[in-house]
Amino acid sequence: MGTRVTTNTAKMAENWRVAMTALCNQFLTTHRTLSETIQLGPTETLIFLTISVANVQRVMRERAIPPELRGTTPLPREAIVPISRNAISAATGLPRETVRRQVAHMIARGLIVEDPRGGVTPPPDIISAAGFEPVLEGLMTEFARTVETLCRTGALAVGHD
Repeated sequence: MGTRVTTNTAKMAENWRVAMTALCNQFLTTHRTLSETIQLGPTETLIFLTISVANVQRVMRERAIPPELRGTTPLPREAIVPISRNAISAATGLPRETVRRQVAHMIARGLIVEDPRGGVTPPPDIISAAGFEPVLEGLMTEFARTVETLCRTGALAVGHD
């Protein structure tokens, strides 16, 4: 038996302002925390998050993520999914030329690397090298507050399978 979280669209509509404020605050906290941790501007942060998400999509599609891939250990090469500059542009809505310039700058800073298969990925040791491990607790605390707010309004409901 597991825990299941569902949305209640009627309660979400009734509490739209509270729900949107909570979600936007979560986004802004995540953005600020990541920007401060690795000194990225807003556009670079958007690109970095897009690359990072693309990098682990294959792993996250699995229902049961292997324990060795749940932490901060670098992903094995076969689990990494590089993303092209065109795909970054499509995912973010940024102009391709902006993505090209920002990606070149981020490669020069060592924040991302060219993948031999095409596209770019974060370097294998980015979590520890950039100091992400200590900020996870703060991000998760803010995430818990967001979920509590959404549950309190009824926009999210926690149940059991």
